[in-house]
Amino acid sequence: MTHPPENHDLRAGSALGRYELLMPIAKGGMAQVWAARLRGTRGFQKVVAIKTVLPDVIDNTRMEQMFLEEAQLASQIHHPNVVQTLELGEHDGTLYLVMEWVDGEPLNQVMAKAVANGGLPLPIAVNLVGQACEGLYAAHELRDDHGALLGLVHRDVSPQNLLISFSGTAKLVDFGIAKATARNSGLTQAGEVKGKFAFMAPEQVRGQVVDCRTDLFALGIILYAITTGKHPFRGAHPGETLQNICNERAPTPPSALLPDYPDALEAVVMKALAKSLDKRFANANEMLAALEEAMPGALESSFNVQVRDYLQQLFGDRAVERRVAIRLAQDQADRQRAESSASSVGTLRAISIDRNESGSFSVNTGADASPVPSKAPASLQPSSPRAGRLAAVGLALSVAMGGTALLLGRAPTPAGSAAASRAPLGASLPPPVMAAPSSLPSVAVATVATVAALPTPEPVEKRERKTMHAARLAPTPTKAPAIPSSAPAPVVASPPPVASLPAAPPTASSNAWDRGAFGGRH
Repeated sequence: MTHPPENHDLRAGSALGRYELLMPIAKGGMAQVWAARLRGTRGFQKVVAIKTVLPDVIDNTRMEQMFLEEAQLASQIHHPNVVQTLELGEHDGTLYLVMEWVDGEPLNQVMAKAVANGGLPLPIAVNLVGQACEGLYAAHELRDDHGALLGLVHRDVSPQNLLISFSGTAKLVDFGIAKATARNSGLTQAGEVKGKFAFMAPEQVRGQVVDCRTDLFALGIILYAITTGKHPFRGAHPGETLQNICNERAPTPPSALLPDYPDALEAVVMKALAKSLDKRFANANEMLAALEEAMPGALESSFNVQVRDYLQQLFGDRAVERRVAIRLAQDQADRQRAESSASSVGTLRAISIDRNESGSFSVNTGADASPVPSKAPASLQPSSPRAGRLAAVGLALSVAMGGTALLLGRAPTPAGSAAASRAPLGASLPPPVMAAPSSLPSVAVATVATVAALPTPEPVEKRERKTMHAARLAPTPTKAPAIPSSAPAPVVASPPPVASLPAAPPTASSNAWDRGAFGGRH
């Protein structure tokens, strides 16, 4: 047995599985019907009807099994005159049955509304009962996977369970106490009476065996009532009504109430209300054929348009008001969802980056966290003051040394020694280092170490004078001497693979510096 949930208070906006309740529609003895919606992706939504078991009966194992039986039986019936059952679900101990949404009114509301206008016109009444015959026939002919007839009996055919859509279609609903006579489900006890007393057949009142003709008796009562405005067996109290149903006396003929009542239609009504099973119609299709003969035009497929127009005249703006109410309920649910989302703190909103007194950054994920603006990304900020100073010094020295290398590489030299002097100088300087942001502190430290290990270069003029003096003393042209061996070999740290400035292109050495330069002094 399913245990009842702790909170039975379902209300608009409550979630049942993937559905959201919008507004209550009807309430019965064991269940309540809601207008609900199914929400999908990209704004898709579909309005459905959901039946939920009432809290005071959900802990009744037998009632629960009957609810499951209804879902299993009704879901197998596929006919336009039967409300389609879509899904059976359970949410936090609450059973719910999802059905198609019918934009209309039950027949009892249509009958009550038509009283002010003199009752339903005969063609409209015959058309609605004929559509009910089609739905009942589909239910009665339901078969199992092996093709065997289930012998399904609705047992609660009444104006409350015949929905009339504003488009003119009649749909049978609520198989809550339906009985499959071909199998023993154990849900119906011997002699048990189920259904509405005013629409029961004699065998149903007595607790005897029922079949499809039991539903036709109830449908005959509906036909009698909507064409004459009176119940054929109504008594002063329910007990007298049941007595009138079970005795052998036939009801008053409709023509006694309405002199112009069609004879052929009266014959159909009286046969459907026969007290003996054998004297009734054998099945719903036979009754439908009799109605077609009695009033052929009312059961043509095109007549549904006239039913639709009549309902629009009868209810006026009721259809529009119902749709507006559903739309408003949807908007209200959307607002509640938006307010709930706005009041909750999401994961992204709860994350902030903060800098503490030591200069390091920390990530906060608390509910009160708020973003802290920063001039540089967290990955570029130093993790400590010492690392920050080293990074600044290293970056400045890298830029300075890179500029020096660029100037020395492009400086003009005498023709005889330009090539010889450029190569050693270029080799003694490390290429400028452009550190990646993620590794700036470590690269900066390496650069400082590299600069500290480099020898101090001689002034340019002194090196040039030494080179020119050696060239004059040499008897024969010789290769330009390299940098004196006394200069320590440069120690170059291997920087990470980073971008470097391009080397200066080679230039011609002829007349690079002539004797007229600097006033003829050399």
